[in-house]
Amino acid sequence: MDTQSTQIIILGGTGDLSQRKLLPALLDLFSRGMLPTVFHIVGLARSQWGREEYRSFVRKAISEHNPHLEHSEEQISDFCNHISYVSGSFDDATSYDRLKETLDTFDTQQGTPSNRLFYLAVPPKFYGQIFTDLKTTKTAIEFESTWTHILVEKPFGNNLATAQKLDVLLAELYREDQIFRIDHYLAKEAVQNILSFRFANTLTQTPWNKDSISSVHIKMFEKIDVGARAGFYEGVGALRDVGQNHLLQLLALVAMREPESFDIESIRTLRAEVLSALKPVSADTLADTVLRAQYQGYQAIADISPDSQTETYFEMKTEVELEEWEGVPFYIQAGKALNRAEVSITINFSDIASGLFETKSCLSVGNKITLTISPEQTISITINAKSPGLGYQLESRTLSFTCDKEPTEIKNSYEKVLYDSIIGDQTLFTKTQEVLAAWEYITPILDMWHDLPLHTYKKDSEGPDKTILNI
Repeated sequence: MDTQSTQIIILGGTGDLSQRKLLPALLDLFSRGMLPTVFHIVGLARSQWGREEYRSFVRKAISEHNPHLEHSEEQISDFCNHISYVSGSFDDATSYDRLKETLDTFDTQQGTPSNRLFYLAVPPKFYGQIFTDLKTTKTAIEFESTWTHILVEKPFGNNLATAQKLDVLLAELYREDQIFRIDHYLAKEAVQNILSFRFANTLTQTPWNKDSISSVHIKMFEKIDVGARAGFYEGVGALRDVGQNHLLQLLALVAMREPESFDIESIRTLRAEVLSALKPVSADTLADTVLRAQYQGYQAIADISPDSQTETYFEMKTEVELEEWEGVPFYIQAGKALNRAEVSITINFSDIASGLFETKSCLSVGNKITLTISPEQTISITINAKSPGLGYQLESRTLSFTCDKEPTEIKNSYEKVLYDSIIGDQTLFTKTQEVLAAWEYITPILDMWHDLPLHTYKKDSEGPDKTILNI
């Protein structure tokens, strides 16, 4: 851990993300001794509060959103002693002057300049203004012996054009090594295990390619509906919310080539290579490769238009146009208000039964590996085994196990996000080429798919009756 004095600034310090994720994650890192020895947390938000009022707010947020936290009152008090507050608006330049004064005062008290970590826990519409104001007011200053990192939540842009505009602005103001584009899904232990499962086990190191795999199915099912997020969700939809980022990143981890070395740049470059190779969707292929749907009752939510076209469910079929994946379909399926909660990746292997078990005379299926990310991290492998009795008939058997949680395992993926951003590890953050490649694939779909029917489905069901999945 960097022992340099570090200031962590949360822009949007009273928001839902700060209350539910960021403040508890910082407390947990503090209790483990995983924050710098000298640190200072500063919340910036509109509320007209002072430091003590904000500390009381932090205490309440930690208690309400994390009732099972294993922290003593002394730990919480010590943590809160490191917290300050600045009242201000993101679109008011004077707010950054007050923020800069608070940060500079801390540096003066410490007698040394500090690292500065800015977490934008704010709606994306404020990004451009914040990027600019932090730089022009010299609030995001970087001294010779310190670093400044900018953490940006998804969505990074609303389509390819807006993502490119933001990217150009960021490139003008900051270096790439200062920009941490967050996809918190990459920070989940189960997601990180995809690479270790693929490349660190003899039994599963059979090359994942067209010669061994017949199809891949990635899904994200949620039982919850849009709930309190309706204001954000309307006009955004499931494809932008989880498809362009989380699920395409899972696809990239499944399809990426094995890096020659597991360094930051190699992994991010290989993920970008996959995303850049996604087969484009055209007007001619749209109906066969994309489906959208909305759960019944969505249009009855307050502030939602009665003729809203926002999808709460989608399916996609795509291919990776790299030689080793030629012809292998990748299916992506996601939706809200479904009958179960599950995030998983299923790799279907080709059937290779031969000899005594030749497929014309013997029922057999290809092997299957399912990596479940939530609600529990599990791995199951379906194989062929001889059926009991005479002859050489086969039947499927499944070997399954749950990955036990270790005491040191990070419980909140935001802990990993914050920790890595402090130590400067960008492996689990997306580089500009990944973001733009994903938008380059998704934007034509968003532009065209309103010509497709918007199917409906009942809440607590498996989704719409119509499907493009061929699994």
